[in-house]
Amino acid sequence: MQIAVSIVARVLLTFSLPLFLVLIASGGPGDSRAADDLVLGYTNLNGAKVPVPLGVDERIFVNHGIDLKIVPVSPGTQGVPKLLAGEIDIFLGNSEPVVRAIALERQRLAVVASLGPDQFFLFSRSSIRSAEELRGKRIGSSTAGASADRNTKMALRKLGLDPERDVQIVYTGHQNSLDRMKVLAQGGVDASVAGADALPELGQAADRVHRLIDLSDVGIYVSGADISVKRDSLERRRDAMQRFIRALEEAYRLAKARPDLVRRIYQKYLKAESPVTLEWMVKAYGDAKVPERPLPDRRAVASHIAEIMSKQPDVPKDTAAYIDESLFSK
Repeated sequence: MQIAVSIVARVLLTFSLPLFLVLIASGGPGDSRAADDLVLGYTNLNGAKVPVPLGVDERIFVNHGIDLKIVPVSPGTQGVPKLLAGEIDIFLGNSEPVVRAIALERQRLAVVASLGPDQFFLFSRSSIRSAEELRGKRIGSSTAGASADRNTKMALRKLGLDPERDVQIVYTGHQNSLDRMKVLAQGGVDASVAGADALPELGQAADRVHRLIDLSDVGIYVSGADISVKRDSLERRRDAMQRFIRALEEAYRLAKARPDLVRRIYQKYLKAESPVTLEWMVKAYGDAKVPERPLPDRRAVASHIAEIMSKQPDVPKDTAAYIDESLFSK
């Protein structure tokens, strides 16, 4: 009897010890390690940014050992100061302030991922049908230096108009595209840059505006869903940052595969004003052509560098100085 018990014990030990070791190595069921806290600051949760709140709600980040807290940062120009001050660990928004801080101030920051481009247009009153007709008109912006303001002035220059002399810039104070579009539809300004998703939210007032220019047609690539961090974080908290990126990739794939979840996230976080608008947003996200993986958007970063170089030609020209793809598995 003793011999039989001894044999059984050895068999159980043979099979259970490797399993135990595997569970420890993989952080599998029963893993009691405390999750790593990360704070992500976001400008908004529109469009391509949906994988982040989806990953929070579906506990994808938690499953990768990341307790992700998401907090609003507005205007987006506050993203860099908050990163540098340690108030946030990750910034989700337009990467232009990050690229500018690296180029002009040699700040140790990096763009580490991008969730996809945003479609932005220069909209005008319905009676305005050409860029030349904007001369002398009121151009609605957000606040001085914010991403919408930079894109507005860049678009005007691309169209041969000097923002300081050829038009009147009106600072509406609205960071949200829809709010600026409402000012446009009400006649408060003659043109404004806004995201494509703002148009259906205008409802019947949409007839009062005209889609004048697609910013990508004049070489302006707006990636409002870039993810940036301090380079110190890539060194000191590398394991946590890698798990964040793995979770982000999982949420990114899920968002593309599950329009029902995208709909629920938009409904919860954006509070679309009508069912028609909500369905339009879900369809636009599903139809958007995005890369297979959320790697940094080199084209958008290059666009930012070119804009900076127009005034400061001696800044680093290679996108490699501004991005870091090392968190992604090969």
